[in-house]
Amino acid sequence: MDKAVKLDQDVSIVIPVYNSAQSIRELIRRLVTTLEARESTFEIILVDDCSKDDSREVIRVLEAVDSRIVLIALDQNSGQQSAIKTGLAQSRGRKVITIDDDLQQQPEDIMLLLDEIKKGFDVVYGIPDRAGYPFYRQLGSNLVDLFFTLILKKPKRIRVGSFRVLNRETVEQIIKDQTPFVYITAITLRFTKNIGNVKVAFKQRRYGKSNYTIKKLSQLLLRLFYYYGCLNSDYQRRK
Repeated sequence: MDKAVKLDQDVSIVIPVYNSAQSIRELIRRLVTTLEARESTFEIILVDDCSKDDSREVIRVLEAVDSRIVLIALDQNSGQQSAIKTGLAQSRGRKVITIDDDLQQQPEDIMLLLDEIKKGFDVVYGIPDRAGYPFYRQLGSNLVDLFFTLILKKPKRIRVGSFRVLNRETVEQIIKDQTPFVYITAITLRFTKNIGNVKVAFKQRRYGKSNYTIKKLSQLLLRLFYYYGCLNSDYQRRK
């Protein structure tokens, strides 16, 4: 572990932000209420991925009144996964949670993740019941899951997603990884299969709309195959 990292927080929350001005205030309010009830020391890191709306200004206002809120303002759009990695690199928590900015994942459920990782897991993913989820989104999730299972040897019984808690050792491994195309779960699976799941709630999006498309899914699968399939063999030989 990098000795320069001062682990002075129990929990870090890392949130990639893109055009979420309408949801940020509620998300932060609910996170703070939940974490304060647990009496944990914490920080909330919001990585604004060059939003086109007022997200950055909203976060600056929140940051000014609560020192536990940290804004990382990116100069150019880097994508959700790279934004998360940037947040992980700045985190100071012994446990680190990643959660989306759109309130589809429920802030109160972070307690379920934190309780489950106490059982000795390196990573715990919150897995929602996505009844009514669009068919193409479910198909995309299933294809990505199949790739992780077949190529990166993810345990079949384990599901993955963007709502998770990681221990510090796993965070440090992710930060050090130099793969040009960043995908947090793919990097994680290189270093550990000690992964847990816990059921969490899922709510339909109230603000804005998803940027998810079939074209983006196809590009994602190709990049995953190239960087974590083809190149993964070279990576394993170098270890």
